Amino acid sequence: MQEKETKWKMSLLLFSIYLCFFIFLTSCDTDKNRGIPEFQDESADVTPGNISDSLVARIYFDATLSMQGFVVPSSTRYTQICPYLESVIVSGWEDEKIDFFRFGEQVEPIDRNGYLQAGHADFYEQENIYRETFIQKIIDYEDQRADDQIDTNSTPEASTGIEVDITPEASTEVAVSTEEIEDRREEGELVVIVTDLFQDRGDINLLVAQLKEKYIQNGLEVGLLGLRSQFDGTVYDTGIGQAPLPYQSDPNNSETFRPFYLLVLGKHTNIAHYFDKLITSGFSEAETVIFSRYLVSPLLSFGDAQIEKLENLVRDTIAKKPDSRLKEYRIRERNEPSKISAKMKYELLPYVMPFDSNTFEPSADVDHNRTDSSRRSEISQAAQNCLEVTSTFGNGDELIVDFELDSRVLARETAYLYKVALHPRIDTYQVPEWCSEWDMGTGRNGAKTLNLVNFVDGLTQITVREHQPKIAQFYFCVEKR
Repeated sequence: MQEKETKWKMSLLLFSIYLCFFIFLTSCDTDKNRGIPEFQDESADVTPGNISDSLVARIYFDATLSMQGFVVPSSTRYTQICPYLESVIVSGWEDEKIDFFRFGEQVEPIDRNGYLQAGHADFYEQENIYRETFIQKIIDYEDQRADDQIDTNSTPEASTGIEVDITPEASTEVAVSTEEIEDRREEGELVVIVTDLFQDRGDINLLVAQLKEKYIQNGLEVGLLGLRSQFDGTVYDTGIGQAPLPYQSDPNNSETFRPFYLLVLGKHTNIAHYFDKLITSGFSEAETVIFSRYLVSPLLSFGDAQIEKLENLVRDTIAKKPDSRLKEYRIRERNEPSKISAKMKYELLPYVMPFDSNTFEPSADVDHNRTDSSRRSEISQAAQNCLEVTSTFGNGDELIVDFELDSRVLARETAYLYKVALHPRIDTYQVPEWCSEWDMGTGRNGAKTLNLVNFVDGLTQITVREHQPKIAQFYFCVEKR
């Protein structure tokens, strides 16, 4: 009897050991194969943010002779918009501070009375320092000003005109850290440059390079607003080696009016709001573009999408922290393709760089929960290669995005996290139609702007290469057992 009891206890002990070992193996397998890499929120790329509550604005007037024709006769579209450059800031922001400057070969602060004189001819009949135009001086001035504020707490009111040698070899670079740029962005700073985009020596490439280095690469945006105005004066920018061109527009034909521009630097939402306020203040004919990483806001995602079709996939819970933008599925049949079709509303932000919306280019990153380091990269690459993403437009503003996975390629007992972005292809971005119409080309036409297409195309290409703007970001998990 005692021997039977001992055997029974031994059997029970062995069963307990086997059971514990089985539970251990099961839990290890679960830990290994269930769950996915942590879902990372990328809110910084989703939206350009809100309009700043307070705004520090600096308005720079091109005071060279090339601008004088815009104030003759006395009432032109140029003179009409000048008061609104200030007033829309006062009405558009809860708290604002505005400083005024004029520039040519150098930058000089002016008081408000000086600003009010911008609509009069004698504003442009200054000393020789205003006979040539170097827009890049403003960017140098802004850097110097920021550096002075950091080091000496000096204010714009106490500043004087800053001479900066125009030659690249003699130019003094003033370092402004990314953190300082971001602080200025959050606080809300706006730089408004009023000019005909005449660059002395036709060096538009130098201006583009400086805007790239000081603004676009630091996460700030560049906006351009163009307006045609009556003109009676001299056009100086008709090509290198060309003599100045006397030009008078026909007051009854707006097609003969000469363009001038607001080059606006700052945060996307502040630039867009500034444009909105000007356009609704009586300048609806203005043409605009913002060179920005943001095309839609927020990015299109599964969060606001309707799933139209689901094939060979079953809803599951895999992620540790579910998110409305994340879809989670288990593959039903290992050797059948898996498909998701999602439909969502598609609406571009105002003023975005134009592109061909019929061709979006997908890019995908894949992570997984396999711990086998020798095959980790191989498994990710295979999972990335087996995904095909296509997009089409439905009725009106509906975008339909289809995802198809070749489930046979995916490794078993593995959970995958897919991060898929949709971008306009870089070669589908276009110069706005109005820029092509206003560009002087190789002729001599006072109603056109020299090198406008080159300037706009340069800023577009730099912005796209730096930020690779996207219209959508999708996240989904699939598990193959």
